[in-house]
Amino acid sequence: MIPASAITRSHCSHRFCPRIANRMFSTRPKRKQEGSLHMFRAGAPMILFCALGVWVVSNGIEGKNKERDASQGRLSVSERQAMMTKEHDDLVERMNHVVSKDFDNTKRIERPEEILARRRKEREARNVWYKRWWRSIRGQS
Repeated sequence: MIPASAITRSHCSHRFCPRIANRMFSTRPKRKQEGSLHMFRAGAPMILFCALGVWVVSNGIEGKNKERDASQGRLSVSERQAMMTKEHDDLVERMNHVVSKDFDNTKRIERPEEILARRRKEREARNVWYKRWWRSIRGQS
């Protein structure tokens, strides 16, 4: 075998090149990697990202569960609050019933002349001769 010192640059092959051989078989210690700085640069953002992700997901699930419980009526409330809610619902239901039954927004407001004309017609219809005659027989005024 040819010693590494005898090999010149012109005879250099990949296996026996002195520069490569020195790198591969060197006994000097390698440079110490900066582990603490590497942990700070790569590990801290990853840990922060994971912790923030866990917090966001847990808050989202908690809010979803609260809404589901509220919609299904499984929330625990005090007796007073339950009575107030029931009373409020009853009042709203009554108001909706009254408004839908009595209130008619399509009716037009009569003019005073129309009211007087309507009353005159009612009075004339009430005082027709045969109705007057029947009332006198029965003794009504």
